[in-house]
Amino acid sequence: MGETHSKPVSGRVPVDIAERLDRAADETDLTRSKLVARAVEYYVDENPDRIREFYPDDSFAAFVEELCR
Repeated sequence: MGETHSKPVSGRVPVDIAERLDRAADETDLTRSKLVARAVEYYVDENPDRIREFYPDDSFAAFVEELCR
């Protein structure tokens, strides 16, 4: 078996969100799992809550330093 570059995670969402994911999967021909993975990747990249762990390679320190200038 080959090396995998992903790891399964799980979570729960409200029913209306799950239904929207189902409709979006039908609309895009993507799986619901792929849509959720893309949503998580987008959230981590955008990091709207400024979670330190989501800033790569100490870029959070650079971000804070830039804000203080």
